[in-house]
Amino acid sequence: MQIQETVEKGLPLKDVLVIDAHAHLGTCIDNQMYIPSPDADTMVRFMNKMGVNQACISAILAFPDYQRGNDLTAEAVSEYPKRFIGLAVVNPHYAENVRSELERCFDKLRMGGIKIHPGMNDYPVDGEGYEEVWKFASERKTFVLSHTWYGQDAPTCSPGQFVPIANEYPDVPIILGHSGGQSKGYREAIEAVKECPNLYLDLTGSIITGTWVERMVEAVGAERILYGTDFPFIDPFYEFGKVCYTRISEEDKEKILGLNAAKIIGKSTRN
Repeated sequence: MQIQETVEKGLPLKDVLVIDAHAHLGTCIDNQMYIPSPDADTMVRFMNKMGVNQACISAILAFPDYQRGNDLTAEAVSEYPKRFIGLAVVNPHYAENVRSELERCFDKLRMGGIKIHPGMNDYPVDGEGYEEVWKFASERKTFVLSHTWYGQDAPTCSPGQFVPIANEYPDVPIILGHSGGQSKGYREAIEAVKECPNLYLDLTGSIITGTWVERMVEAVGAERILYGTDFPFIDPFYEFGKVCYTRISEEDKEKILGLNAAKIIGKSTRN
Protein backbone atom coordinates (compact mmCIF):
# COMPACT_ATOMS: atom_id res chain seq x y z
CA MET A 1 0.00 0.00 0.00
CA GLN A 2 1.39 3.41 -0.95
CA ILE A 3 2.03 6.14 1.60
CA GLN A 4 -0.84 8.41 0.54
CA GLU A 5 -3.29 5.52 0.38
CA THR A 6 -2.31 4.38 3.87
CA VAL A 7 -2.76 7.86 5.30
CA GLU A 8 -6.12 8.30 3.56
CA LYS A 9 -7.34 5.15 5.32
CA GLY A 10 -6.35 6.67 8.66
CA LEU A 11 -3.68 4.05 9.25
CA PRO A 12 -0.20 4.64 10.65
CA LEU A 13 2.81 4.11 8.40
CA LYS A 14 4.27 0.82 9.60
CA ASP A 15 6.72 -0.06 6.85
CA VAL A 16 8.22 3.41 6.47
CA LEU A 17 10.84 4.91 8.79
CA VAL A 18 9.52 8.27 10.00
CA ILE A 19 11.61 10.70 12.06
CA ASP A 20 10.34 14.11 13.10
CA ALA A 21 13.52 16.19 12.92
CA HIS A 22 12.09 19.33 14.54
CA ALA A 23 9.74 19.27 17.51
CA HIS A 24 9.35 20.85 20.94
CA LEU A 25 7.71 20.31 24.31
CA GLY A 26 5.97 22.77 26.62
CA THR A 27 3.87 25.91 26.35
CA CYS A 28 4.71 29.12 24.54
CA ILE A 29 6.93 31.17 26.82
CA ASP A 30 5.22 34.50 26.14
CA ASN A 31 1.73 33.02 26.73
CA GLN A 32 0.53 34.56 23.46
CA MET A 33 -0.36 31.26 21.84
CA TYR A 34 -2.86 28.73 23.16
CA ILE A 35 -1.30 25.27 23.22
CA PRO A 36 -3.72 22.78 24.84
CA SER A 37 -1.55 19.65 25.05
CA PRO A 38 2.17 20.36 24.75
CA ASP A 39 3.34 17.36 26.76
CA ALA A 40 5.39 14.29 25.85
CA ASP A 41 2.49 11.87 26.32
CA THR A 42 0.35 13.75 23.82
CA MET A 43 3.16 13.88 21.31
CA VAL A 44 3.77 10.15 21.54
CA ARG A 45 0.05 9.53 21.08
CA PHE A 46 0.09 11.62 17.89
CA MET A 47 3.27 9.87 16.74
CA ASN A 48 1.59 6.49 17.18
CA LYS A 49 -1.42 7.66 15.18
CA MET A 50 0.78 8.67 12.24
CA GLY A 51 3.42 5.98 12.54
CA VAL A 52 6.28 8.28 13.53
CA ASN A 53 9.16 6.28 14.97
CA GLN A 54 11.21 9.03 16.62
CA ALA A 55 11.24 12.78 17.17
CA CYS A 56 14.05 15.22 17.86
CA ILE A 57 12.84 17.45 20.69
CA SER A 58 13.84 20.51 22.67
CA ALA A 59 11.84 22.10 25.48
CA ILE A 60 10.49 25.56 24.73
CA LEU A 61 11.57 26.64 28.22
CA ALA A 62 15.19 26.06 27.18
CA PHE A 63 15.27 29.19 25.04
CA PRO A 64 14.94 31.61 27.98
CA ASP A 65 16.35 29.15 30.56
CA TYR A 66 18.60 26.62 28.88
CA GLN A 67 19.53 24.59 31.94
CA ARG A 68 15.98 24.02 33.20
CA GLY A 69 14.76 23.48 29.67
CA ASN A 70 17.45 20.94 28.89
CA ASP A 71 16.56 19.10 32.08
CA LEU A 72 12.93 18.90 30.92
CA THR A 73 14.03 17.56 27.56
CA ALA A 74 16.16 14.93 29.30
CA GLU A 75 13.19 13.88 31.44
CA ALA A 76 11.07 13.27 28.35
CA VAL A 77 13.87 11.32 26.70
CA SER A 78 14.28 9.24 29.86
CA GLU A 79 10.56 8.47 29.84
CA TYR A 80 10.51 7.58 26.15
CA PRO A 81 14.11 6.63 25.27
CA LYS A 82 13.17 4.85 22.06
CA ARG A 83 10.92 7.64 20.80
CA PHE A 84 12.73 10.88 21.58
CA ILE A 85 16.16 12.25 20.68
CA GLY A 86 17.05 15.19 22.90
CA LEU A 87 18.48 18.37 21.42
CA ALA A 88 20.68 20.50 23.66
CA VAL A 89 19.93 24.23 23.75
CA VAL A 90 22.40 26.96 24.72
CA ASN A 91 22.27 30.74 24.99
CA PRO A 92 24.94 32.69 23.05
CA HIS A 93 24.67 35.60 25.48
CA TYR A 94 26.34 33.32 28.03
CA ALA A 95 29.15 32.26 25.73
CA GLU A 96 31.38 31.26 28.62
CA ASN A 97 28.87 28.54 29.57
CA VAL A 98 28.13 27.14 26.12
CA ARG A 99 30.74 24.37 26.08
CA SER A 100 30.14 23.25 29.67
CA GLU A 101 26.39 23.05 29.05
CA LEU A 102 26.87 21.07 25.85
CA GLU A 103 29.21 18.70 27.68
CA ARG A 104 26.61 18.27 30.42
CA CYS A 105 23.89 17.60 27.89
CA PHE A 106 25.86 15.07 25.89
CA ASP A 107 27.83 13.35 28.64
CA LYS A 108 25.24 13.32 31.46
CA LEU A 109 21.86 13.89 29.82
CA ARG A 110 22.59 11.77 26.74
CA MET A 111 21.45 14.31 24.16
CA GLY A 112 21.83 13.49 20.50
CA GLY A 113 21.98 16.87 18.75
CA ILE A 114 21.98 20.65 19.22
CA LYS A 115 19.18 23.20 18.72
CA ILE A 116 19.79 26.95 18.52
CA HIS A 117 17.34 29.82 18.09
CA PRO A 118 19.14 33.01 17.03
CA GLY A 119 15.81 34.76 16.58
CA MET A 120 14.48 34.15 20.08
CA ASN A 121 17.88 34.90 21.59
CA ASP A 122 18.21 38.01 19.41
CA TYR A 123 21.78 37.09 18.53
CA PRO A 124 23.30 36.61 15.05
CA VAL A 125 24.03 33.01 14.16
CA ASP A 126 27.48 33.99 12.89
CA GLY A 127 28.36 35.80 16.12
CA GLU A 128 31.10 34.82 18.56
CA GLY A 129 28.61 33.48 21.09
CA TYR A 130 27.85 30.53 18.81
CA GLU A 131 31.45 29.62 17.97
CA GLU A 132 31.65 26.89 20.62
CA VAL A 133 28.48 25.32 19.20
CA TRP A 134 30.09 24.72 15.83
CA LYS A 135 33.38 23.56 17.35
CA PHE A 136 31.62 21.16 19.70
CA ALA A 137 29.39 19.79 16.94
CA SER A 138 32.46 19.14 14.80
CA GLU A 139 34.29 17.39 17.63
CA ARG A 140 31.33 15.21 18.60
CA LYS A 141 30.24 14.51 15.03
CA THR A 142 26.76 15.72 15.75
CA PHE A 143 24.25 17.94 13.96
CA VAL A 144 22.81 21.39 14.60
CA LEU A 145 19.20 22.39 14.00
CA SER A 146 18.79 26.17 13.83
CA HIS A 147 15.76 28.37 13.55
CA THR A 148 15.98 30.41 10.35
CA TRP A 149 13.91 33.26 9.02
CA TYR A 150 14.08 35.77 6.22
CA GLY A 151 13.60 39.52 6.23
CA GLN A 152 14.38 42.68 8.12
CA ASP A 153 12.36 41.52 11.12
CA ALA A 154 14.69 38.54 11.58
CA PRO A 155 18.24 39.68 10.80
CA THR A 156 19.88 37.09 13.04
CA CYS A 157 19.38 33.90 11.05
CA SER A 158 18.58 34.30 7.36
CA PRO A 159 19.52 31.17 5.39
CA GLY A 160 22.39 32.86 3.60
CA GLN A 161 24.15 33.55 6.89
CA PHE A 162 24.77 29.83 7.29
CA VAL A 163 26.86 29.47 4.13
CA PRO A 164 30.17 30.70 5.63
CA ILE A 165 29.54 28.59 8.74
CA ALA A 166 28.82 25.49 6.68
CA ASN A 167 31.96 26.07 4.64
CA GLU A 168 34.08 26.47 7.80
CA TYR A 169 32.60 23.32 9.37
CA PRO A 170 31.89 21.01 6.42
CA ASP A 171 31.63 17.97 8.70
CA VAL A 172 28.70 19.43 10.68
CA PRO A 173 25.21 18.75 9.27
CA ILE A 174 23.19 21.95 9.68
CA ILE A 175 19.41 21.84 9.39
CA LEU A 176 17.82 25.12 8.33
CA GLY A 177 14.70 25.13 10.49
CA HIS A 178 11.65 26.45 8.56
CA SER A 179 13.89 26.94 5.50
CA GLY A 180 13.70 30.70 5.89
CA GLY A 181 10.07 30.89 6.97
CA GLN A 182 8.52 32.53 3.88
CA SER A 183 8.73 32.38 0.09
CA LYS A 184 11.78 34.64 -0.28
CA GLY A 185 13.40 32.74 2.55
CA TYR A 186 12.69 29.40 0.86
CA ARG A 187 14.45 30.61 -2.25
CA GLU A 188 17.45 31.83 -0.26
CA ALA A 189 17.56 28.55 1.67
CA ILE A 190 17.47 26.56 -1.55
CA GLU A 191 20.42 28.50 -2.91
CA ALA A 192 22.34 27.98 0.33
CA VAL A 193 21.71 24.24 0.23
CA LYS A 194 22.83 24.10 -3.39
CA GLU A 195 26.10 25.75 -2.38
CA CYS A 196 26.87 23.70 0.76
CA PRO A 197 26.50 19.91 0.89
CA ASN A 198 26.12 19.90 4.69
CA LEU A 199 23.07 22.18 4.73
CA TYR A 200 19.55 20.73 4.77
CA LEU A 201 16.07 22.16 4.23
CA ASP A 202 13.47 21.72 6.98
CA LEU A 203 9.77 21.53 6.11
CA THR A 204 8.31 22.84 9.37
CA GLY A 205 6.04 25.80 8.82
CA SER A 206 2.36 26.41 8.22
CA ILE A 207 2.94 28.11 4.87
CA ILE A 208 5.26 25.49 3.39
CA THR A 209 2.76 23.72 1.19
CA GLY A 210 3.04 20.55 -0.83
CA THR A 211 3.79 22.70 -3.86
CA TRP A 212 6.85 24.08 -2.11
CA VAL A 213 7.92 20.56 -1.16
CA GLU A 214 7.80 19.66 -4.84
CA ARG A 215 9.80 22.75 -5.78
CA MET A 216 12.42 21.96 -3.16
CA VAL A 217 12.76 18.37 -4.33
CA GLU A 218 13.19 19.56 -7.90
CA ALA A 219 15.75 22.19 -6.86
CA VAL A 220 18.01 20.27 -4.45
CA GLY A 221 16.88 16.65 -4.49
CA ALA A 222 14.91 14.78 -1.82
CA GLU A 223 18.14 13.79 -0.06
CA ARG A 224 18.56 17.34 1.28
CA ILE A 225 15.10 17.75 2.83
CA LEU A 226 13.83 16.76 6.29
CA TYR A 227 10.33 16.26 7.66
CA GLY A 228 9.40 17.99 10.90
CA THR A 229 6.31 19.18 12.75
CA ASP A 230 7.35 22.02 15.08
CA PHE A 231 5.02 20.38 17.62
CA PRO A 232 3.21 21.77 19.58
CA PHE A 233 3.08 25.04 17.62
CA ILE A 234 1.62 23.49 14.47
CA ASP A 235 -0.83 20.63 14.00
CA PRO A 236 1.48 17.65 13.39
CA PHE A 237 -1.06 15.98 11.11
CA TYR A 238 -0.85 18.92 8.71
CA GLU A 239 2.94 18.71 8.59
CA PHE A 240 2.73 14.95 8.07
CA GLY A 241 0.09 15.22 5.38
CA LYS A 242 1.89 17.74 3.23
CA VAL A 243 4.70 15.22 2.71
CA CYS A 244 2.49 12.16 2.35
CA TYR A 245 0.22 13.85 -0.20
CA THR A 246 2.92 15.64 -2.17
CA ARG A 247 3.21 14.66 -5.82
CA ILE A 248 6.68 13.13 -5.60
CA SER A 249 7.85 9.54 -5.79
CA GLU A 250 7.43 7.05 -2.97
CA GLU A 251 11.21 6.82 -2.75
CA ASP A 252 11.52 10.57 -2.29
CA LYS A 253 8.79 10.60 0.36
CA GLU A 254 10.63 7.91 2.32
CA LYS A 255 13.85 9.90 2.19
CA ILE A 256 12.16 13.04 3.46
CA LEU A 257 10.07 11.31 6.11
CA GLY A 258 12.94 9.56 7.81
CA LEU A 259 15.83 8.12 5.87
CA ASN A 260 17.66 11.44 5.55
CA ALA A 261 17.32 12.21 9.25
CA ALA A 262 18.46 8.70 10.15
CA LYS A 263 21.72 9.27 8.30
CA ILE A 264 22.32 12.58 10.06
CA ILE A 265 21.43 11.26 13.50
CA GLY A 266 23.49 8.14 12.92
CA LYS A 267 26.62 10.28 12.64
CA SER A 268 26.09 11.69 16.11
CA THR A 269 28.23 10.37 18.95
CA ARG A 270 26.58 9.89 22.33
CA ASN A 271 29.23 9.19 24.94
